[in-house]
Amino acid sequence: MRPEVTVTGEELQIFLNMQNKLIKVDYPLTNEQIATFDEEGKHYMVALHLAEDVDGFSSELWERERPNHSDYMQCFLASGLASYGNIEEFRRINSIYENIPQEVIYTPDTNLYYNKFLSSSLIEPSRVLAVETVHEEINRVLNKKYSPRQINDLKRSARYQNRVLEEFVNGRMKQSRKAYHLALQEYLDYRDKSYAVVRAGDLTMDKERNDAVFVEAVSKYSTESNVYPVVLTCDRLLTDLCESYGVQCFLLEYPEIVNPEYCSPEQLCSLILNLAGVLGVIQVNNALVFGEYRGRTGREWYKLQYLSEEVPLALERDLEICRELIKLKIPF
Repeated sequence: MRPEVTVTGEELQIFLNMQNKLIKVDYPLTNEQIATFDEEGKHYMVALHLAEDVDGFSSELWERERPNHSDYMQCFLASGLASYGNIEEFRRINSIYENIPQEVIYTPDTNLYYNKFLSSSLIEPSRVLAVETVHEEINRVLNKKYSPRQINDLKRSARYQNRVLEEFVNGRMKQSRKAYHLALQEYLDYRDKSYAVVRAGDLTMDKERNDAVFVEAVSKYSTESNVYPVVLTCDRLLTDLCESYGVQCFLLEYPEIVNPEYCSPEQLCSLILNLAGVLGVIQVNNALVFGEYRGRTGREWYKLQYLSEEVPLALERDLEICRELIKLKIPF
């Protein structure tokens, strides 16, 4: 059994501080290089290594569950290492809205929670109008899990280190991991701090109808209150619905390329957590970082599994010191 230790998301920074100047992040099941981060002063220089898939035939399940461009896009957006193509236009309009008589509040659709747009700190939580249908959409896909048969299917398709898939038995599938690690966390973090939470009609199995339910709820709230809601979305079709219902909307454009030159230690830590959460497992230098594993007890926990050596004594020592200090509850 490989040496391993569990850490919280906040404690992962201790692990990163112990790495060499160059940090390599890979996807172990395909040996695909994701990116390298070269320490330079207080920042890291970033080099992406994502390439087109060159695998031969594999199962439909593997094609659905393996990483793709959309997964990486969401993780980089959620970590603040990619920006929407028209984000400066949004900043300009946001400043204009501050001068109109009515109070302007923003209503993100479900995609914006998956991309952790609110965590970018462009909008104060008190200016967010949360719609319950978003929560329901997230919950609907939250607990899709692998069966033992599906794990065996994935093992046959994975070209490298496929035994790590044993950690995923009865674990969340990729769609559910995205909902759990990205969208749900974002929604819960902002719901209780938001301007208001709007209830809406029941969801159906029809996405277009569910979009209409969302817009109808915003439209109804607008007529019953003295605020000016603006829907934020990445879905062009949703903008047509907003226009039909007379609801103001701003379409955020996905970046055409993701190519950050630098990142801060905090952004690197966030990216690794998001990648591990969405992909289930990534490799950081000589350790596997699991966001999905057997026996996981909460969203804040991750597992580090070393490939060729014992867990470093320095890591165990520093983790113990930090945990003892936290127990003291010293105010900062």
